[in-house]
Amino acid sequence: MKFRITFPCSLGLALCIASPAAGAGTRYVNGALTTGNNDGSSWSDAYRDPDAVAVALAAAVPGDEIWVAAGTYVPTTTTTRTLSHALANGVALYGGFAGGETLREQRDPALHVTILSGDIGAAAVNTDNSYHVVDAAGMGASAILDGFTITLGHSESATPLAERFGGGLRCVGGAGPTIRNCRFVNNFAWGQGGGVYLELCAPVFTDCTFENNAAPAGGGAFCRTTSVTFERCTFSGGGAMDGAGLWISENFSPPGGPPRILNSLIVGNNGTFVGGILSGADTEIQNCTIAFNTNSSSTSTTAGIVANPGVTIVNCIVYYNGPLGGPHTSAHQLSGTSAVTYSLVEGGFAGTGNSGDNPRFASGEFRLTIGSPAIDAGDNTAVPAGSTLDLARRPRFSDEPAVPDTGIGSAPIVDIGAFEGAVPQLRAFCFGNGAGVPCPCGNDAPPMSGNGCANSTGNAGRLDAEGRATLTGDTLVLRGSSMTDGACLYFQGSTAIAAGRGAVFGDGLLCVSGNLVRLWTVANVGGASQVPPAGGPPVHTLGHVTLIGSVRYYQAWYRDAVAFCTADGWNLTNGIWVRWDW
Repeated sequence: MKFRITFPCSLGLALCIASPAAGAGTRYVNGALTTGNNDGSSWSDAYRDPDAVAVALAAAVPGDEIWVAAGTYVPTTTTTRTLSHALANGVALYGGFAGGETLREQRDPALHVTILSGDIGAAAVNTDNSYHVVDAAGMGASAILDGFTITLGHSESATPLAERFGGGLRCVGGAGPTIRNCRFVNNFAWGQGGGVYLELCAPVFTDCTFENNAAPAGGGAFCRTTSVTFERCTFSGGGAMDGAGLWISENFSPPGGPPRILNSLIVGNNGTFVGGILSGADTEIQNCTIAFNTNSSSTSTTAGIVANPGVTIVNCIVYYNGPLGGPHTSAHQLSGTSAVTYSLVEGGFAGTGNSGDNPRFASGEFRLTIGSPAIDAGDNTAVPAGSTLDLARRPRFSDEPAVPDTGIGSAPIVDIGAFEGAVPQLRAFCFGNGAGVPCPCGNDAPPMSGNGCANSTGNAGRLDAEGRATLTGDTLVLRGSSMTDGACLYFQGSTAIAAGRGAVFGDGLLCVSGNLVRLWTVANVGGASQVPPAGGPPVHTLGHVTLIGSVRYYQAWYRDAVAFCTADGWNLTNGIWVRWDW
């Protein structure tokens, strides 16, 4: 099964982090350069060889930042497989630059893809690649990796035992590094942890994705005796014997605290025995979606989560997990745990606030539709302090007015699963059909028509919307029809008049008020037009909409030159209500 998973912020923003201008503590890397001093002192003199990132890391001192332009970098130009990109305490490594930026927030890792690769030997031959692309042994939180794709790390059975773990990243000992906005993709480890291997450390992974990592012994990501935190992360396409998505092994004593998985998505992983999560530690799994994970062994039942009694699962969706090519029932979702609350588990599961209801995902993704029982149904008290954003970096505790609160806590109630709120909504309102405010001269539209007030042609102007109202990939189109020919103005407002019933204005009803923005003026042809016109800027750009969750109201005003109704000579369509999302 192919999934479309959209995470617009994790790699695509300028990363929402304020930063100073580049100074003496900044080293530069740009593999596309062919000139300059190759000493990292400026963009024009940036390190430029294939192993330039490793060179910059070796030269850096605590307090330095390393800015890396788009390109592919390897840990060594030799064939020595034990060499890795070795992180350093107090050194921050940032990818996603074009080269030439003066502020860190000007970078864009989604546009300027920056790759740390283990492909040091023959091209397209993985068995001679680096054992670990990144090594974070002994690192603390001041060692930062941010904005990279980590790929093609590879170990196999012939390697020394110490080199069989963590194809993408290995972290053994220390407080643990800070990893943000990174993709771990197509890494392999013969032992455990194809994507990452963590032991006796406490790293924090934020806004990261783990895709198509494999480890025959277990764990696309493997964590042993660790106090790791995964916040807003996605695990997909993993392959392993156990815990193909994520395997957390053994307990970790305070002060590190338990491993935590927050606001994350574990989907489409396939294990011999457990496809999703295998946890032998006192793991906390909160506001996660675990779905469509599979297993292939005829002797294994649970494909979603297998956990010991110390694991707590709250505000989670565990659904559609089951054997490869087979059914998915309650027995396939989760087992071995005794603390599941306020979660949707296919077939039901004992615990306060739990339900077996279908989560009603949006088509092709794991967002919630407006009818989902997961909306406003979670436990507010279980959301950790500081965990304020969902997987798409939208605010948690976003109320859906059309859905009754069924969870616990003071409103607004957190939603269940990795995503907060329903998919973007488009609704028509403010109709000239006589059910609300009457049209000005008895020119009501037919009942239930959903149009504005009638015009001189006998028709009633109608505004429809289609596409996705998202701040990234905006495909929203406003289409007006059944109007008169002539000038037509599309506009946006911040509020609706009279709770959406409108007020008499010209020959129709004005539905929109507040902060008004003129979107576009067009000429109706056959009583119809659209905004944006072909090739025009998207609607959110025209309306200066920049914040997720913003609600805006749209309407079309058009001239009606024929003497009709009032002396004003204009009319309006119905209104369209839009909630904008990422």
